[in-house]
Amino acid sequence: MKHWFCLVAVLSVTACGSDSGGSDAASTGDSAVAGQCQGKCSFTGVVVDFKSKSPKEGVDVLVLNNDTGEALDLVRWPAFKSGQGGAVALDFPPEIPLVAFKLWGASGNMKFKESYQFNIKSTEQGKRLYAVWEGTYMAAMSSAAIKDVDPAHLGHFAGTIYFTNAQGEDEYVGCVVVAVFDESGKKLEEEKDANGYGVKYAIRYFDTRTDMPTNLKTADGNEWTMTHTLNSRYMVGGVPPGKYRVAAHLRGQPDKVLGEVWLRPFPGSISIGNIYVSAGPD
Repeated sequence: MKHWFCLVAVLSVTACGSDSGGSDAASTGDSAVAGQCQGKCSFTGVVVDFKSKSPKEGVDVLVLNNDTGEALDLVRWPAFKSGQGGAVALDFPPEIPLVAFKLWGASGNMKFKESYQFNIKSTEQGKRLYAVWEGTYMAAMSSAAIKDVDPAHLGHFAGTIYFTNAQGEDEYVGCVVVAVFDESGKKLEEEKDANGYGVKYAIRYFDTRTDMPTNLKTADGNEWTMTHTLNSRYMVGGVPPGKYRVAAHLRGQPDKVLGEVWLRPFPGSISIGNIYVSAGPD
């Protein structure tokens, strides 16, 4: 994994929605293009621990409708457990270009929180499907000063901001801001409790070397809520039910959207959506 230094104004909007390829894929990419497979589209994936990226066998997996977040078809695609080495193999008809997944359960002595991944091509090969260990979840919430005040109602978002270079390698992106918008386009601001802990729409950034939150400061001591080359992961804590647009933009240029993903939160769970940006003429 390489690091891509601070963005400049030559960046343009990337294709939205897909978080495939690169560090999220165990292989070099798709074996087919969605909609071009004949008869059926073959999907393969690997269930891995979100932090260590090590494969996990025996984790519960359910295929979801990418638009609604509900089970895609419990008769055709019932819940199952990841196989040896975390393996997942499925077939989909060509008319289903995108799917989503829900993961939960345990592997060995590791118990996982419910996690969701959206915008996944049904033709992906070697796609990483993330299982979030409860210890990782609790450490992230505590160290990022986010209180899980209503797990029966609120969910969380998490992901990484990437740039895919000419060699097809994903690089961490720096110096961008993450913002969350509801379906009406309203930007949502963080809500805090009396002690300053984030309780709703709490955006945090994490060091990609340790997956621990960072709290950068500018020279004048003000909070610097931007990613940088080693701080490319994001989390949004405390999100009510609904559909949201998570967008990355240059600091001070909120209308300059570089990449975005649409996500749904689920109570007490984590919805994972990586954001890809691309470079090109303005």
